[in-house]
Amino acid sequence: MPDREVVHGGAPDGWLDFSVNLNPCGTPPAVSAAVVQASFQTYATLDPTPAEEHLAAEAGVDRAGVLLTAGATEGLRLVCRTLLRAGETALVVGPTYGEYAQQAELAGARVNELRAPPPGFVPPLDALIGALAARPVRVVFLCDPNNPTGAQLAPERLRELLRAVPPETTLVIDQSFLPFAEPSLPPAELIAGGNVVLLRSLTKVLATPGVRVGCLIASDALVRRCRGGRDPWPVGAHAIAAAAAASWRLPDDVLRTIRLWRARLASGLAAAGCSPLPGGANFLLAHAGPGASRLADALAARRIAIRWCGSFDLPERVRIAVRPPDEQDRLLAALAAAAAGTRW
Repeated sequence: MPDREVVHGGAPDGWLDFSVNLNPCGTPPAVSAAVVQASFQTYATLDPTPAEEHLAAEAGVDRAGVLLTAGATEGLRLVCRTLLRAGETALVVGPTYGEYAQQAELAGARVNELRAPPPGFVPPLDALIGALAARPVRVVFLCDPNNPTGAQLAPERLRELLRAVPPETTLVIDQSFLPFAEPSLPPAELIAGGNVVLLRSLTKVLATPGVRVGCLIASDALVRRCRGGRDPWPVGAHAIAAAAAASWRLPDDVLRTIRLWRARLASGLAAAGCSPLPGGANFLLAHAGPGASRLADALAARRIAIRWCGSFDLPERVRIAVRPPDEQDRLLAALAAAAAGTRW
């Protein structure tokens, strides 16, 4: 794999931020109220049981199959610490989020990457199935829908992959952007074989980056192992309160709005010369050519943040989050101004 720099989105206060992939419709009122009302003065408020029961019921799995985490990244770290040993092989389906490889390497694993090819970045499922048959792989990391491409496996293809994963291999599926995309297989079906872990970041769907909350869904046995390897009270009272009031599913009207905004953004980017990929997430990967990093810098000079994808080893592409129309208009105007100054 290429050398990786751990880079994430995020912009200073006061900027127009298209670099992070949050729910553009904002935090649900019930979640905001729960966070404001949360007590944080006793250890009793650090009991995750009600939140885990709530998330399990919504996912249609046993309560013992859900572990509340301090964001999806804590779940990823627990999986790597629990499952990987020095010298074992982890396979990352890329291009994708750098923390999969980072956490696997911290656990001592050898990391290989199987990359989806441009220009469409269709997940290389046949090649992945072949790799699993050819050599021992301890853990496979798959982001579905993928970050940063937005590509998503159809349910029938996901079933094909499940059938091909050997019992000694664990498939880790990061579903953090699934609420914005097409429905996938139900969690109970995905984890039925005992060697699949689902990671979910509630931060994205709740638009609460300051409240680190997510969950891990897996077999009861694997959840017990992960739970036994973590620090005491890892999830704060505000995150627990948010999770207990949260819904993983977006309301139909909110989902329709986000899809309309995504289509609008795609049209605007295409007209501006940044060809976007079709995708089902709340962001778009756009081709901006050899000057993609200069484009990001030019927008930053106007206090607008987008994500240059050099850290994904995609130096000619940028990732742009779906935001409301008025914010899109400001972005597109800045793109036109940047183009007039210097063509990227």
